[in-house]
Amino acid sequence: PRRRRRRPTDGGVDAMVTSTSSTSTSSRASAASNCVLTAITRWPCATCGAALACAFALGGIGYAVAGLEINTEGWETRGTVIANAYAPLGVYRESSTNAGEPRDRRRRARRRLLARGDQPVEDCDCDSDCDSAKRRSLLQSTASTTCAVQDGSDTTFMSSSENLNVIFAAKAGVDLLSPNAMADACEFFEDAIMAASGYSMYCARDDSCTLPLPTGENTGEAWKWWGLNSATSPNAFNADDYARCQRAYSYATYFYSSKGYTSCNDYRTNSALQASLATAKASLVACATGKAADDNFVCSTDASLPYSTAALDTFFGVGGVDNLSYTRGYLPNKNKWSGGVNFWKGVSESGSASSSSEYFTVAWDFDDNSVREQVVDEKLIEDMALAASAIVVILVLMWLHTGSVLLTLGGVVQIIMAFPSALFLTGALCGISFFPFLNFIGVFVIAGIGADDCFVMYDKWMMAKCRCLPGANSRTVAERCYWDSCWAMLLTSLTTSAAFFSNAITPIAPIRVFALFMGGMVLFDYLYDITIFAALLAWQHDRVIKHDISGKNSVGSWVLDFWGSIRRHRANKNAAAAGKPAVKEGDVIDSKRDTRSIEERILGEKVFPIVNKIRWPLVLVLCGIFSGGMYGALQLDTPSDSEVQLLPETNMLTKFSYYTRSVFKSSAESQVWVDVVWGVKAVDNGDQLDPDSKTTIEYDTSLDLTSAEAQNWLKTFCTDTQSNMAYENGMNCWMTAFDSWLGVQNALIATSGQVTDFTTHCLTSAGANAAALPIAPGSFYECLYLFATATSYYNAQQPLTLGFYYDSSGTRKLKIIGFQFGTDVLWTAPVGNLETSYKAWEAYVTEQMAGAPDGLKNGYQASEAWLWMDTVTAMRDGAYVAAATTLGISAVTTLVSTQNIVIMLYSIFAILTILVVVVSSIVSLGWTLGFLEGICLVILIGLSVDYVIHIGHAYAHAARQSGATREESARHAIATMGFPVLSAAFTTLIAALFLLNATIVFFTKFGIVTVLSSIYSSFVSVVLFVALLAAAGPTNGFGDFSRLFSKKRLEKSASLY
Repeated sequence: PRRRRRRPTDGGVDAMVTSTSSTSTSSRASAASNCVLTAITRWPCATCGAALACAFALGGIGYAVAGLEINTEGWETRGTVIANAYAPLGVYRESSTNAGEPRDRRRRARRRLLARGDQPVEDCDCDSDCDSAKRRSLLQSTASTTCAVQDGSDTTFMSSSENLNVIFAAKAGVDLLSPNAMADACEFFEDAIMAASGYSMYCARDDSCTLPLPTGENTGEAWKWWGLNSATSPNAFNADDYARCQRAYSYATYFYSSKGYTSCNDYRTNSALQASLATAKASLVACATGKAADDNFVCSTDASLPYSTAALDTFFGVGGVDNLSYTRGYLPNKNKWSGGVNFWKGVSESGSASSSSEYFTVAWDFDDNSVREQVVDEKLIEDMALAASAIVVILVLMWLHTGSVLLTLGGVVQIIMAFPSALFLTGALCGISFFPFLNFIGVFVIAGIGADDCFVMYDKWMMAKCRCLPGANSRTVAERCYWDSCWAMLLTSLTTSAAFFSNAITPIAPIRVFALFMGGMVLFDYLYDITIFAALLAWQHDRVIKHDISGKNSVGSWVLDFWGSIRRHRANKNAAAAGKPAVKEGDVIDSKRDTRSIEERILGEKVFPIVNKIRWPLVLVLCGIFSGGMYGALQLDTPSDSEVQLLPETNMLTKFSYYTRSVFKSSAESQVWVDVVWGVKAVDNGDQLDPDSKTTIEYDTSLDLTSAEAQNWLKTFCTDTQSNMAYENGMNCWMTAFDSWLGVQNALIATSGQVTDFTTHCLTSAGANAAALPIAPGSFYECLYLFATATSYYNAQQPLTLGFYYDSSGTRKLKIIGFQFGTDVLWTAPVGNLETSYKAWEAYVTEQMAGAPDGLKNGYQASEAWLWMDTVTAMRDGAYVAAATTLGISAVTTLVSTQNIVIMLYSIFAILTILVVVVSSIVSLGWTLGFLEGICLVILIGLSVDYVIHIGHAYAHAARQSGATREESARHAIATMGFPVLSAAFTTLIAALFLLNATIVFFTKFGIVTVLSSIYSSFVSVVLFVALLAAAGPTNGFGDFSRLFSKKRLEKSASLY
């Protein structure tokens, strides 16, 4: 049967009429479609209520199953080969019992323990806090019972998690060991940071002493003296009993006092002190130079200026560098977790302890970055509030677009309900309890996407309303536009959600969970848009149409249709002014009215002619932008810093974190060290989507060191690896030290003739005292245990004694072996260099294990640096794969939407242009593909596809009409979809501007990416993409996929616009 086509009285029929009429006809033929339209238009309140009830139920189930605890950890790969190799070693390092259970930590500290025979590392008190222990010491003082001047004569270098760590960074050309710099550093401690108001409540103090006070000191210096006997007034002074705040432990405060001087200013004025400093510095430089060449070099330094890897920067004494560029000091503290962290956070924010020295800048925090973490927690809350205010802006713009309080509130509900529903997806369906803080930024993202969906639904509804006869009810309008709106939004929602889901391949928990959460939010937002928002739109239409017919306003009309109420008010006012009779029912809306909305007329009649006139130059611009963007995007590099930077680079706490990791000789992220491990399996059996779920160590029961072959092989392995692979012979291998220890102990026994545990347990197979390896297999573990208890050597970066256990028969054994070797790369090296080093070590260790004796064949190599490298490469590769996957999905979606191969190729080209231009822009800002940037790109991929698909879909509908020209089809595309696209882009852009004022780096970077994406996406889609279609778009069915397999005829239409 012939399909009837109704024509407006002006003789023009839009392409949308033909396409949506066809869709409506087929929809009415479907009982299911008919039921949906009935539910939306006839029972809108019930439909809306049912959708809300479903959303609340899903959210409640998700919250009940998974909870909602924000987590900022987990920024490393899980489940990869490299990550699995490091996982058990990392757990063992952080264990405090022989069972290998992880210690409860505030955060994981990156560090390398340098334990060698001539440089033992003292054990920390793990019952208190081991987060920052086992470093080289830094000026530790002992208490005095007399009120003597603090001369620092009993001090050694140390660090403690309770002490404040202060780092001095020299300005250009400055030597921190120069007299003036030493004087300023000394005064910084005593006249600035220790003089901060309230410091006396948190300083660590010497034992109490009695009067008289030392010469030059008095009770007015509250940070030095405190009357202990006054319980009611802690700052009051007692005449008999005092306790001194301990002086800072640093080169600057230690050197002058150990030389018998009493003032920091003596560095500037006393020539004898200056001469002593110069001599001591020369010895320190010689020591650093010797250590750089041979780590076992024996130094002859001045005891007042001792060599310490914790206080000397990486390049001091290397390659002729004799200026000290970085050094540190420790300020003894107490009550860290009883107000101390908040006190020092307040000091950092007030700036009362900032340095104005012309020689250096300072950065300080506790070793575990507890002040920074406190600041980050507070700033996260503040910035989340800022993101919430940006959502308010989106809602205001939605009201300006629709003029309806009801629809704005409906949009709010639609967006909000997507959040708990996505929690149901990740928590209840996927069983994920981990909730990264990134998920909260998803509220902002979904607000922009949700607004876009609302605009599409609303604008298509209003266009359909214009094309219907005056007074048409919601069912009539819905039949013309509802399914077309659903189809258009389904295409973009599926593409956007797939873009997010594709990032779930990245084996980094926060990104993987965020990808799943965001993909779920997009899908649920779509479902709530076509139910909740559509039902409210239908309900509002039936109320507003009565006012359209009568021409009268009411309170309800102003709430539901503000802009329409203004038009009615003006029409009535103009009629009254002209002396015309009162408007009668049915007269306000004329049957000869224009069937196009104002926005359609502006874009179709004003904007498009300009675009069409210069379409070929615009096509060249598109190609040029793509080429330049691609070149810039290819310059995107990976970062050299493993920290997830949350505070700006200029922030003192960010600088402190970088300095502690990277600039000192003892820094964890200076030289890369490799662990070769036996006894544990390279598996991660924890929940890889939960950073708090660590692996349970699976021990390799085949480990056996007792045979003579195994002992000799291990000793040879250490020496060969040191010679062939280790950089500058850097090695921490207790096996060679054990061999030397046997010789020393045997010589002592031979001299003394005493019978000891050594003579009982350290025997050869012939029963003689062992002077070297190998030892009799039955004596090996007992003798090794004697060595472990007599020395301070480390095994897998834990005390060697921790690796022993008793088997079921009561025999002592060793469950894990770990040796360390230095490499020739730094943590800050390019990822390519790290990958080259990793592959070399992997090949070497694999070859060695192939020739190892039984009991030692299962060894492997691991390093925290490799884990960092693996994380960066996973982020990089994941971004590339996600981008490629998204483009592929976009191609399929566009092909299904347009059924035209040419439009699909054009769309992919436009989407790729948006991606590369945004990436090129952030490269020009100096960004690298780090964690935060990778997340921003995840979001960018999701935001870049919608607008192009909308325009392409509209063009395809028009081009499918018989006789349609490129110009007519392109005009239709920009007229019908240009305003929704521009509205969504503008809304997202304005809201994103708020995030540029955030403190947390992720929020500012996300704001920048969103601003760039909004600008580029709208310009490319509405201008350049439309110009490309107007210049070379397919017509007359060319490229139509559906016509390749059938002889489907083109649809006929009298007019397209």
